[in-house]
Amino acid sequence: MVKVSILGKIKNFWAEERLELKKVVWPDKNNVFQLSLALGITLILLIIIISFYDFVFTLLSRLIIGSFTG
Repeated sequence: MVKVSILGKIKNFWAEERLELKKVVWPDKNNVFQLSLALGITLILLIIIISFYDFVFTLLSRLIIGSFTG
């Protein structure tokens, strides 16, 4: 049984990480821009939808609670 030191394990880990990162296909600038734009638009739409639901449920809860309190 061969004992590997902790330092050897760390070096081996980083060597394997470097090899894996060489396999990654990085997106080009145009693709990054398009995906960022799509994400931004999606976030804005979600903010609008959630705000609308919040407004509607706030009005409904005020009407319901208001009817019980007089």
